[in-house]
Amino acid sequence: MSAPESGSTPPGPTPPSYPYRAPPPRQRPAWRTLLWIALAVVAVIFVGFLLTPHDTATKGARAGRGGAGAAAGGAGGGRRPPSVVGVATAQKDDMPIELTALGTVTPPASVIVQPRIAGNLVRVDFKEGQMVRAGQRLAEIDDRPYVIALQQSQGQLLKDEAALADARLDLERYRTLAAQDSIAKQQVDTQAALVKQNEGVVKTDQAAVANARLNIDYCHITAPVSGRVGLRQVDPGNYVTSGSTNGLVVVTQIDPMDVVFTLPEDSVPQVAARLRTGAVLTATALDRSGAASLAQGTLSTLDNQIDTSTGTVKAKARFANGSGVLFPNQFVNIRLLVDTIRDAVVVPTQAVRHGSQGDYVYAIDLDQNAKMTPVKVGQIDGERTQILSGVQVGDEVVTDGGDRLRDGARVILPGDVAAMQKANKPPEKKGFFAWLSGLFSKKTPSGAAAGADSASQASAGGAGPAGAPASGGEGGRGGHGGGGARIQALVSTLGLTPDQQAKARPIFSDMRQKIMAAGDDQTARRTAMKDSFAQFEAILTPDQKTKFEQERAQMRSGGGPGAGPGGAPASPVAAPQAAQSASSASGAAPATAPQGPPGGGGGGDRLARLTAALDLDAAQQAKAKAIFAAARDKAEASSDPDARHAAMQDAMTQFEAILRPDQKAKAAALRSHMGGGQGGGGQGGGAPQ
Repeated sequence: MSAPESGSTPPGPTPPSYPYRAPPPRQRPAWRTLLWIALAVVAVIFVGFLLTPHDTATKGARAGRGGAGAAAGGAGGGRRPPSVVGVATAQKDDMPIELTALGTVTPPASVIVQPRIAGNLVRVDFKEGQMVRAGQRLAEIDDRPYVIALQQSQGQLLKDEAALADARLDLERYRTLAAQDSIAKQQVDTQAALVKQNEGVVKTDQAAVANARLNIDYCHITAPVSGRVGLRQVDPGNYVTSGSTNGLVVVTQIDPMDVVFTLPEDSVPQVAARLRTGAVLTATALDRSGAASLAQGTLSTLDNQIDTSTGTVKAKARFANGSGVLFPNQFVNIRLLVDTIRDAVVVPTQAVRHGSQGDYVYAIDLDQNAKMTPVKVGQIDGERTQILSGVQVGDEVVTDGGDRLRDGARVILPGDVAAMQKANKPPEKKGFFAWLSGLFSKKTPSGAAAGADSASQASAGGAGPAGAPASGGEGGRGGHGGGGARIQALVSTLGLTPDQQAKARPIFSDMRQKIMAAGDDQTARRTAMKDSFAQFEAILTPDQKTKFEQERAQMRSGGGPGAGPGGAPASPVAAPQAAQSASSASGAAPATAPQGPPGGGGGGDRLARLTAALDLDAAQQAKAKAIFAAARDKAEASSDPDARHAAMQDAMTQFEAILRPDQKAKAAALRSHMGGGQGGGGQGGGAPQ
């Protein structure tokens, strides 16, 4: 073995080898992760803000509506939110006077068929439940014994007839001999008596023959009446006699059919009086529930005495029963028509309410207010009630929701809910945030939305005069009791007949719905009003039409309450001043706020007070009318709110130019005072009508 080389590793065991492991990674701090998440969220919000459109005009309009709505709320604050109620119209209809009773179906005839002679039952000629006619053969009894008896009777009759003939010949001979005085008179008389005896014997024999023939006829049993046979009581082959209790079968007449019922003794005089006049009283048979009609008939008669134990009298009515719907001994309800009241005023029974002061209904006036109206009730026919006084034909009465009302409460008709929701529908949001909110937000049910809309309208001052929703300061839709009250006051002066009132109510109701559906479209609103007034004038008489035009002209010239849905156009002087005072009071920008029709508290009243306070002379009044007439024409020619507002501003500038310095100062003070208390009028003169 050679020696190891210098510098080499001395021989020995080899050390074990291990796999390579990388050093552990450095952990990132938690605050840095949260920071990146926060930065990402901020970036998403910033991008969403940039992608969301921002409509400044809409914000201005909302601000304008909110400012005027606060004013409307000041006028309407404290009122309960209007309730949605069901209504019905009082109609002229025939009202029946009816009596109801429980009756029993009684057949006119029910006969137990009994055998008249004894014998064996040899045949049955009917089926159980069969309909038979009177005289139809039902069964047969063995007639052989009775045929033999008939032959015996006939033989005895022949013998006795021969003896009678011989006695008559002898009597003739004796009479001839007696005439010749050949025999004694006594012998002739004796022979005559013998003839009489033989004649009696022959008569007896003839009766015996007839009796034998009748017995044979009795062997063939026939139906005594037409009707329906019942169950067979005796089978063929049995010996039957005339004294059996059950008989052979029962035949019951079912067409026609009688019903016996009882009437209260208090109703007897009324029914008897109608029968004495020859009237035919109609009776209707109903089933046990009273829902289905079984048959129609007439009252036959009343009993001749009243049952003292029950205080009722029996009555009988007859019904045609060809279909067999009435069954013997069946219990039915009878409705007897005693009389009919022609052209009665009727309303649904659920509309009539009962209080400590008596019966009353909630009547809906033209301003959609529920007025508690006392009524006098007449006949009640299930779902209908006759009104003797208090309600006229065409009046609308509340049928559902009356428990939530009080006298003078504001109501919403079911037909107006959809239009109100459409008019008050907020603009749809667009952009990223709208999509994000719609993705996670909870959907509001339509019914809840409708309730919220009606509540918000009530808090903003109530619905408009014609039932339009009160959306803040949108012109004449603020202010409670506007156009509807004017229509009602105007119509009350015309002296309309009940028929005219019935025709006028749907005309104004249709106008109200069209105005609500038009929303902010002033042209559509004016068109709806003009069309409705044209239809209303068509139902007026010439005198009423003349008076109607005079009243409208007086409202125009006298500065009446605005040309809202109530009818008469606003005074030419009223509109701009009212608008100016409204805009100065609410602080809303008139150029951006949507203009609407004049409201219930429009500029007419304020103009009258302002004109009286300024003490304008005749020349100033003439110039003012000319100025605002021109402004009204410009506003009507344009649908742009900015142009309308500019026309009003120009008119106000021209109006101030004709005033003296003291009048200008006084006008400014009055406008400032009136602007703070204008109530629900909103921008009543926003659009001169």
